[in-house]
Order: sequence, then C-alpha cells, then structure tokens
Amino acid sequence: MSTPPHTEPALGDDLPPSRPGATARPGGAHPAPRIPAVGRVLLAVAALALLIGAVALSPRTDVARSPEAVIGTQELVRITGPNGESVEAMARIDTGASSSSIDDDIAEDLGYDLDDAETVTVASSLGEEERPVVVGGLQLAGDAAAARFTVTDRSERTTPVLIGRADLRGLQVAVGQRMLTTPGDDTAPTALRALLSEGPALGPQSLLAVLPMAALVIVLLRVVVGLSTLGTFSPVLLAFGYTQAGLTTGLLLTGLMLTLGFAAQPLLRRFRLPRVARLSVLIGLVAMLLVGVQTALGLTGVADSWGAALPVVVTAAIIERLWETWDLDGPRPALVDCLNTLVVAVLVTLLILAPVTRLLTESAPLAFSAACVVAAGLAGTYRGLRLVELIRFSPLTRRTEALR
Repeated sequence: MSTPPHTEPALGDDLPPSRPGATARPGGAHPAPRIPAVGRVLLAVAALALLIGAVALSPRTDVARSPEAVIGTQELVRITGPNGESVEAMARIDTGASSSSIDDDIAEDLGYDLDDAETVTVASSLGEEERPVVVGGLQLAGDAAAARFTVTDRSERTTPVLIGRADLRGLQVAVGQRMLTTPGDDTAPTALRALLSEGPALGPQSLLAVLPMAALVIVLLRVVVGLSTLGTFSPVLLAFGYTQAGLTTGLLLTGLMLTLGFAAQPLLRRFRLPRVARLSVLIGLVAMLLVGVQTALGLTGVADSWGAALPVVVTAAIIERLWETWDLDGPRPALVDCLNTLVVAVLVTLLILAPVTRLLTESAPLAFSAACVVAAGLAGTYRGLRLVELIRFSPLTRRTEALR
C-alpha cells in the first residue's frame, strides 16, 4: 500500500476553527485594534498642524555660521533719537557707502533739529548734496552704538535707512540674504515678524531648497485635508512672490490683479478669443497694472522692485481658473477656492520664513530637500477619506449608525 505524499499545510490550516464572522489570527492572537478612518485623518491633520506650529513658532535660531554676527543686505534696525524715542525701520546694508543715512521723516519723528544741525557735502550717484548730520543710537544685530547719520529724502529708495561700512565693524554681510537678525539680537526674526515686515527674502539657493517643502505642504493639504485651490501649485509661486515683496504689498497687489483680470474676462470672452490669447491679454494687463503702480509710487528703476518678484504669468492663470470655476460651479465655490489659494500661499510663506527652515536651507540644503521629497512620496500613498469628505458625510454616518 502506497503512502500518500506528504504535503505542507496551507497557511492558516493549522489554526483552530474560528467563530462565524471572525477573522483567524496566527497563534490565536487577538486582532489588532484598527484606527477608524476619521481617526487616521484627524491624526494626519494634527501632525500637520503640529509641524506648522513647531516651525512657525519655534524659538529664534541663529543662522550665523561663524563667531561674528552675519547680517543680510537688508536688516531691521532700531534708531534712537536725542529725546530717547526710537524707531524700527528696514535698513539697506551697503559696504560701498562710507557713512549711514536716514530719511528726513524719521529724523523729524525722532525730534532732531535739522535747521541748526551740522551739514556735510555728500557725493552720491545723484551728484553732490548738502545734508544735515545727526548723532543717534544704532542697534543692529544685538549691538548698540552711537552713529552719525546724514539726513536726506529717501522716499524713492527701497529702504528709509542706509547703513554704511563705518557702522559695520565686526559684522559679516551675506550677499543675497535678508533679515537674518533683529535689532536686539544676532538671531533671525520669528516667522510672523518676518512675514509682516517689508521685503523679506531668501537667496536663490535657499529658495530652491524650500521648494520641496512647499510642495510637501501642498500634497498634505490636497491628499489628506482635501483642500481645493485655483491651480495645484499656484499658492507656492504666490508664496515665493510674497517672500520677495512682503506680505502686505503682495496681498494688496494680488487683490488688485485678481479684480482687474476678473473684470476684464467678460470683455475678453465677448470677442471669443482662444484661451492662449485670453491668457496673453491677462498677462499684459497684470504687467501694466504693476508698472502703473510702480510709476505712481515713484519706484521705477529700483533694482529690488517687488514688481519683478510677483508671479505675473501664474496670476493670469489663476484669474482664468477663477472665471472657469465661477462659470461651472457658481460664485460661492469660486470665491472659496480663491480664498483657499491665498490662505495656503500665506501659510507656505510663513513656513518659508521660519527660522528653523532658513537654518536648514542654509546648513543642509540637500538633506532638507531630500527629506521633503521622501515625505511627499509617503504622503501621496494615503488612500483614506479626506478631512473635508469626513466632515461632509458625518451627518449621514451618524444617521446610519442610529438606524442600526
């Protein structure tokens, strides 16, 4: 009599019989608790909120990489007048200028008597000029010292204060960087303070290094939260413009550009222009608006103009997308998407200007970018319900559970 061949039991054949409806586990182990979909989404959103809070509200971090304080080409300074009053203003750091100067409005606000002040002849790109000279306190990168300022009209300049090399002893100037210090300390300002200041900026390498982080934020907001914007990565490009132009100026000009472009859309569609022609006209209108505002404010010829920083082409595409959403879904969804786009742009700007982000982009740009790329890939594998879907379907879920 032949013996049947020996066969290995199939996976799960050696387990005891299970109850109907139950799932067998190897070794009779209890089933592992499963986190509901709502809990997973809330955990992901909480992790995102924790990341944003930790970066945005983190303690100020020293971005200097040497014992000497490192300052950028534009820094916040505090100037103290003869009566003890002080003013904080944005200053241009110019190693090519021998002395410092302040705007005449700042000098008058601090109580200087310009009529009886000593005068000197100053040679500049505009020619020779007689300027009053005042003495005051200058606080820059944590150091306070007396300084001599020439007083002139700087209303058409990029900053109301200029700091020359006479007041830069013991400091290193990082070309292409801005706002690396605060007046009372040689550490970077908080993200909120940098966000509300005029003209914060990063260098080209730092902007490239934070691009993967900005893309990661967009992935989390769209895949996990389910937030809809006018264009996938348009908030990132707007955020980059805000880091160069300043939040107040950037939002104001964005609002003007959106209003002008949206008002011109009915006229453009009346001529039945193709989409590429409409976008070309919108780009021209947006550019004309920026040139007109700069001309009206007397900012023509300024090298660090905010007009060059704002994404004109992207803004035109956002206007076109806003009109299409208005046509297809109505005014309310279009306005909600527009508001979401601006909110996400401000959020990304806040993260870009955070001291921790700036430190990482300066010290380890490749590692920081690689970590953000890996995190974006992992976040893209999420297949659960989005937060907005859970909120939308939560009443139906409660009614279904009540009927059981």
